[in-house]
Amino acid sequence: MKKLQTLKNMITSGVNNIYNNYPKIDKLNVFPVPDGDTGTNMNLTCTNGLAEIEDVNFENAYELMSKFSRGLIMGARGNSGVIFSQIIKGFSVGFKVDDSQSVASWKNAFKNAKEVAYSAVMKPVEGTILTVIRETSDAVNLLEDNLKIEDFWLNVIKASKQSLDKTPELLPVLKEVGVVDSGGYGLVKFFEGMENYIRVGKIITRTKKLEENTGNNIELDNIDEFGYCTEAIVNLMDDYIDSLNVDVVRSTLEGYGNTSIVVVTDSDILKIHTHALMPGQVLTFLQQYGEFKSIKVENMTLQAEKHTTAKAKKNSLINDNDRKRELKNEIASISVARSKGIADYFKEQLVIDYVINAGSKMNPSTNDFLEAIEKVDAKTVYIFPNDSNVLLAAKQAKDLEKHSKVVVIETTTIPEGITAYLNLDPDETIKKNESSINKALKNVTSIAVNKAARDAKIDNVEIKKNQYMALVNRKVAIATDNLNETLTKVLSKNINSKTEILTIFTGIDATYKDVSNLRKYLDENFDVEYELVDGGQEVYTFIIGIE
Repeated sequence: MKKLQTLKNMITSGVNNIYNNYPKIDKLNVFPVPDGDTGTNMNLTCTNGLAEIEDVNFENAYELMSKFSRGLIMGARGNSGVIFSQIIKGFSVGFKVDDSQSVASWKNAFKNAKEVAYSAVMKPVEGTILTVIRETSDAVNLLEDNLKIEDFWLNVIKASKQSLDKTPELLPVLKEVGVVDSGGYGLVKFFEGMENYIRVGKIITRTKKLEENTGNNIELDNIDEFGYCTEAIVNLMDDYIDSLNVDVVRSTLEGYGNTSIVVVTDSDILKIHTHALMPGQVLTFLQQYGEFKSIKVENMTLQAEKHTTAKAKKNSLINDNDRKRELKNEIASISVARSKGIADYFKEQLVIDYVINAGSKMNPSTNDFLEAIEKVDAKTVYIFPNDSNVLLAAKQAKDLEKHSKVVVIETTTIPEGITAYLNLDPDETIKKNESSINKALKNVTSIAVNKAARDAKIDNVEIKKNQYMALVNRKVAIATDNLNETLTKVLSKNINSKTEILTIFTGIDATYKDVSNLRKYLDENFDVEYELVDGGQEVYTFIIGIE
């Protein structure tokens, strides 16, 4: 029983260490403005798994690890959470053969962890958490069985850190911006927590005040990441329990054109994670195997929200969309803003029917859109997402809405949202409006200026921490040490003789001097109209639309 308590304490220490570090893991994203979600996903996954074993007594290590693995699978979020659950499932498979927790036992557990994790992924990508578990397993399986358990775990930490440090060499996008893989980093932190208990005999405690992770990440274009992040757990029918061929499921999902496919089973449940253009197609296929226990379909880049009952309810895709509505309005518009100041401008100056103030993170849920659609109660509803991270949630609301005809105009910036709305003609057909709006969007230049959170190289521009960088149509154009220099250089390249007007939203950190300098530069160098709006947005000192 003492060994079982040791194992439970090791797991608890590892989970707590992930909790303490999840904001740091979130920050290991590509763009130098922190707003990733790997750490959040791993933390919520681990917390769910730990809850399954905390107050339960077990007969052996296999039973304990299996229960922990089951909890992880049921609560797994994102690719990293699912793969982590499979690493732990591999440990349990190893303990089924030898649960003595000796060095030989752990070596076998690591070997199985590697195999089970890789088998769960359709197309394993090196330079990720998979590489870390594989190389760690290979390294520790070269160790002698008579090694002290404390020394064995020191070797686990050494091997996992060495593997993590090499991930940028295997995944070019990591090397480009100088970060290691976030999922692999989370796995190392879990191992460090386990090793800490073996070494000092104490569980790492949860830090009361974690590092704050604020800011908004701009999603970079990535051909491998698209569609809806679709996750589902299916309670298998009797005929498929312990006998479902997961290769059939994987190949079918791949046949749909999906990516990031992870398919796992645990006796009577099937868990899938995939990025799909048509999540309904995926769910229809899965339903042949049993009843759904849970379904989650969302924009794959949305930051996971805090794990509270209220927000879980808010973000649920279960919406009272069956309630009859009068559809008393012919046409209505919904737009997304990133601050109260911008939202007020949309409502008061543009007179948009409904504005979702999504805040600096710009991560409204599908349900937020469904609620907005219900409130405007119109036969035709135009949605302007105004951010690439919001686009997929808006499209999903379109698919789920049963009463109104929803049209999603693919605006990815605030300035594009303004132009799109101003070119919306309520008397024209949807097809005509889409055509005229898309034509008008080609004449919009969107500029966003913010301070870099770390050193990086993006779009062939070298960026140093705390420099001011300017993005033009979501691509880095310039970075300098001085805000005024960044503004003048980027504006000089994008204002021309055809420019008619600038709409400028000032951020919360824009000083009176910053605004005065900008006014002076525009007045002295260009014959152009401009409108200054107190946007009050976080992250971006200035958001500028040029038409």
